[in-house]
Amino acid sequence: MAYPFAAAEVLTAANLNAMIGAPTQNNQTGTTYSLALLDAGKTVTLSNASPVTVTVPAQATVTWANNTEINLLNIGAGLVTIAGAVGVTINGTPLTLATSKGGTLIRTASNAWTFVPAGDSGKILQVVRAADTSSRTTTSLTFVDVTGMSVTITPQRDTSAILIISTYQGQTNTSGGNYLRTRITDSSNNPISGAQLTDMGDNADTAVSAYQTLIAYATPATSSAVTYKLQFRSNSAGTTQINNNASTGQMYAIEVAA
Repeated sequence: MAYPFAAAEVLTAANLNAMIGAPTQNNQTGTTYSLALLDAGKTVTLSNASPVTVTVPAQATVTWANNTEINLLNIGAGLVTIAGAVGVTINGTPLTLATSKGGTLIRTASNAWTFVPAGDSGKILQVVRAADTSSRTTTSLTFVDVTGMSVTITPQRDTSAILIISTYQGQTNTSGGNYLRTRITDSSNNPISGAQLTDMGDNADTAVSAYQTLIAYATPATSSAVTYKLQFRSNSAGTTQINNNASTGQMYAIEVAA
């Protein structure tokens, strides 16, 4: 049997890595680093308490081979930003790495690369909750905000999706044909996808009270703060209510990695 090391040589971790083709590491501790040809197939680790910039040089500077792949891993406290030199395009988002985050740069053409973050698609990145314990009423025939039922979230990534869930107890008065309608909107009163209008009521002169849940799905494409809120209205003369005093009303904004 042939071995990739001398018969008298002790099997070490290094030898084992060579046998299975495990990538070696290039450990960088500065605040800037320009990738080199010798980084191809390796894992470049970045470790600094301050922000770090990793630059992909142009083809004229480094003779990159077709299909070159380079792994990046941030093991420091500073945010790592991946940038291309003049003339170099890097596709993919985000082009930043927080602590303990990594991914792979893949050369797809001359001066064209794609960054693929390590697989956390579908992972919940954060949850923000708001709660309200008051009774809210309206006779408005147009949508108005339910005071206390709004939530603000600052996405960690501009590619994330936001799942918004609102739970509350709705009630109509005893006027026949009076219905409660609710919806989830953004701060500009634009309805959010999936948060269908909910009609709750009775054609008879009977008060109706029930717990309800609305679920919405948004892709704000920003890493700035965004606000979502619950709105309600009546569809005829009469009073409709959100009875959060009977059961705490809640709104959740859940950021999910793309």
